Amino acid sequence: MNNLLKSVPAINKQELLFHIAEHFPATIISITTDSGRSYTGVVITIGKVRTDEAFLVLQVADDRNSLTTRFLHLTVGKIESIELINPADLVDMLSLGKVTKPETYEISGKLAVQRGFQLFSDAIFNAHAINVGVPAMELPADGLQLNRVLKLTQKIQQVIIDLLKEEDALSSWKARYNKISFINNDDLDVKGVNDQIEMHFAFNNINAPEISTEELTTLLMSIL
Repeated sequence: MNNLLKSVPAINKQELLFHIAEHFPATIISITTDSGRSYTGVVITIGKVRTDEAFLVLQVADDRNSLTTRFLHLTVGKIESIELINPADLVDMLSLGKVTKPETYEISGKLAVQRGFQLFSDAIFNAHAINVGVPAMELPADGLQLNRVLKLTQKIQQVIIDLLKEEDALSSWKARYNKISFINNDDLDVKGVNDQIEMHFAFNNINAPEISTEELTTLLMSIL
């Protein structure tokens, strides 16, 4: 969680409140105004008036966080701080949905990954009659990391199958490459080296987001 929060972009109070109102309307928050008074409740609405000043309507909760029939109307500029109480998804709230939590992984063995590599090659050949090769990779020892490699292999497989539906991409790949390797690295990158495609990614980092299909497709297209 701490590693994810380090990647959260800076946002202001107004952006946070709009995101909570749209995506987490049942979230209990506590706000402190510039006068030092605190109120706890849920956001009923937030919007802007003609002066472009945002206002908030908060349904006030009691000491047990049960909603009352009291409502507070104030401008966002009067809010000094916002406390999130038992948030459903803190990372989503603080990143406005821009940072996703990593996938969860089970335990896999090296044999399962090696089978997955062979299935990767077979599936692409069966779809397009092209030999892309069995991925070469220095496999990690950890079972969770191996499961991540297996999941990523399946995702890469589908990206390649979809990409090779384009005749230009298919003919270019067939003419240039017949090998592929997965290389553990912090950042996603794709390189064409002689007759081999090198795919660099954080294959071993179970806390990192998985591959973006759009970005991977773009990178593959750039070497075809």
